[in-house]
Amino acid sequence: CACGSRSWFQACGQSQISCKNVKGKLVEVGKWPWQVSILFLGMNICSGSLIHHQWVVTAAHCLERSKDPRSYSVKMGIQQLSENGTELSVTRVRIHEDFINLISQDIALLKLKDPISWSPLIQPVCLPSPKLKPSLGSMCWVIGWGQTDTQGKRVPRCRLQEVAVRIVNNKICNEQYKFLFLKDQKKLIGSDMICASAQWGTDTCQSNSGGSLVCQVNKTWIQMGVMSWSFICRQRRLPGIYTSISHFTDWIKRQVNDVRFVSGARPAFLSPVFLTGYILLVSLGSLWLL
Repeated sequence: CACGSRSWFQACGQSQISCKNVKGKLVEVGKWPWQVSILFLGMNICSGSLIHHQWVVTAAHCLERSKDPRSYSVKMGIQQLSENGTELSVTRVRIHEDFINLISQDIALLKLKDPISWSPLIQPVCLPSPKLKPSLGSMCWVIGWGQTDTQGKRVPRCRLQEVAVRIVNNKICNEQYKFLFLKDQKKLIGSDMICASAQWGTDTCQSNSGGSLVCQVNKTWIQMGVMSWSFICRQRRLPGIYTSISHFTDWIKRQVNDVRFVSGARPAFLSPVFLTGYILLVSLGSLWLL
């Protein structure tokens, strides 16, 4: 475990890894400080990501149980679900108006009752501009609280999990999922989705819903997707499907209307593994995250 000594807050998409003694072993904490647990009536149901001091992005299907914001709360600053962390109630549930049961537009926002105080364990992730998309074959990471699947066995996890994935062409992905097509259906994975295949023998499962698909560009983490669905872990080696954040950047901006977005990021932020585009950096109040 490599302990960090950097200042606790510099910008969105930054993480400061430190160490914590758990049962005599040093474990990393603070690696994914934007990751949160979404609770329904006090029970973890999905993951989400902090994109602002009062807003969380997640999958729309996670919130189908109820549209009543009082049913939900968000826990953050934790590595294990059993930790207390910081738990805030929700005052607004905003599901995309065109959401259709995993088929498309699987994205939603939760507004927190109180603004978050940033700390080493609680920080926002960066958002992409509409033009920024991960290139095919680039490696990214999926983060979530749900189950992972290793060697054919679904393993429930209470600790925050990470899985390496590679971006797959949507056309190839559609071919692999062709057996799910309805009559006369030409494609299942649309332009509002990202397809990614898990690496190193571990897959993400359905209960990882809402988890973030993040890609690193010059030491800055950008959330490119939200975990939407996958087809029965490991029975077939099929890629996971993620809602493309860049497809909905403008929608997010309209909902979170007190956030300013900077679309003119310096070229130095861009990496060869990404197609031409820009990074949107969130500003909180008068503090610009550059």
